[in-house]
Amino acid sequence: MVSLFSPSIGILFFAAFFGLWLNQRNLNYSLSAALGFLLSSIGFVIQDILPAWPYDLQRITANLCFLVSICALMAAPLQRREIPPSSRVLAVVVTLTTAALCWYLLVDPDLIARIAIVSVSLTIPVIITIIKLMRATHDRLSDRLVLSALWFTLALFILRPLLAFLVPESFGNYTALEQSPYWGLVHFTYVLMSVTLAIALLIAVALDLMDELRHQATTDTLSGLLNRRGFESAATMALQNSQQAGLPVALMITDLDHFKSVNDSQGHAAGDAVIHSFGRHVKEVAGESAVCGRIGGEEFAILLPGHNETTAVQIAEAIRQGFHSDVTTSIGLVISESPGTLSALLGIADAALYQAKANGRDRVCVLRDGG
Repeated sequence: MVSLFSPSIGILFFAAFFGLWLNQRNLNYSLSAALGFLLSSIGFVIQDILPAWPYDLQRITANLCFLVSICALMAAPLQRREIPPSSRVLAVVVTLTTAALCWYLLVDPDLIARIAIVSVSLTIPVIITIIKLMRATHDRLSDRLVLSALWFTLALFILRPLLAFLVPESFGNYTALEQSPYWGLVHFTYVLMSVTLAIALLIAVALDLMDELRHQATTDTLSGLLNRRGFESAATMALQNSQQAGLPVALMITDLDHFKSVNDSQGHAAGDAVIHSFGRHVKEVAGESAVCGRIGGEEFAILLPGHNETTAVQIAEAIRQGFHSDVTTSIGLVISESPGTLSALLGIADAALYQAKANGRDRVCVLRDGG
């Protein structure tokens, strides 16, 4: 019964992650997780269920399945963070492990040595993954959850083989091994590891999808900037932070002059290309601290926390003069030493934009908060 439980758990999680990948092909890490659980199931079937092979070679095959399955499982959290796995190092580990297992099975049979070799080999991919994630991880719940599951897995892999060395008389042969507490512990820790990793990854998937939905709800896909809802939310928070820190802010509204004529004369595809190009240009010029959004058809808003009039005008002119297109750009800019509400600043910036258009377009007009 125990021999069926571990592969059944692996098949269950394989089906879960493979089904997830079939529905969300962009989640490549779910396919790696599915492969890892499938290989571990195959390993247990070869080790515990299938008839013995000549020279007990099923032991080596099963252990290689376990090792490659761990490599695949460890690749999943790395792929989720778009971190390349250490494929060459892992290939060397698999090769050396295979050679060592063959030696201690066929040349100098030693069960304890094989247990030690497999135990050490299983910990290497986990350690590499933990190190890579700790270097790159952000303070997100999903990242902390996955990292905790990996630390738990590492602890299991380190503590489990200690029994083999504390009670060595239980491991004189395979019959004693399969009837020993150690082999039951192997199955038990596998189930613990599988459930822990699977739950952590599934929760991470759910949180990632929620973040993606939130991103889609607040992002204008054409320009790559925030949409009006996203801009108002982010700009309001940035204003509050500036107020608390006593910093000035600048807010500009930009409008693409005669944009409708582009759609009318060249088609909507050309107009979309202009919007996309201008959104990318704004993001590059405004800087990381800026809050940038497309708040209308051809109208954009940029909030610059901590900027005075001099630097804000420089950025506005860089946006206006640096955009090379068939259309020009009019910009209304408001400077506030003590920021009020976002709606008030938008109103003043809109009035400045109206003046820029009235004065001939393709220019920057500056007003101060209060007139």
